[in-house]
Amino acid sequence: MSKGPKQLKQADIKQVREQLLKVNEFICPICTQPLLPEDAALDHCHQSGLIRNTICKKCNSLEGVWRSRMIRLGLKNTISYEQMLLNMHNYLCQPPENLLHPSHLPRPRKLMKSSYNELKREMTRCNKFLKRPMKIPDYPKSKRLTKRLKELYEQFGLIPKYYNQ
Repeated sequence: MSKGPKQLKQADIKQVREQLLKVNEFICPICTQPLLPEDAALDHCHQSGLIRNTICKKCNSLEGVWRSRMIRLGLKNTISYEQMLLNMHNYLCQPPENLLHPSHLPRPRKLMKSSYNELKREMTRCNKFLKRPMKIPDYPKSKRLTKRLKELYEQFGLIPKYYNQ
């Protein structure tokens, strides 16, 4: 007759956690960061109750969040948690396509108001000598250098300045 796993008491947890920490050389087996006893969690399978290892509290929390999210999304009945993580790992290790997602496109630079005011001063100064004064465009709400403003900067030999992004 099989005895089954040894059943721990609450008082045994600290000792088991410290033993596993020593075996792991005080390194979290998931994130590979140094692991202090006060930052260690005795991780266990919530289905069987069997202890897996000692991992850092952050990794333990993250693993719990992933498992809970999988259950809430209804994926628990379609694939095992472990297989889902393995598939996720394999998927993320694939080389990406050579296409840049639109949310990562470089942001257009924003024209400094002081740079616009410099152009406006030059235009105002020149307008004093013209029979037909040039219309001074408004500072763009988008703060982007418009085609017309670019032409004017070139015409007046000015270099537009931009806010740091």
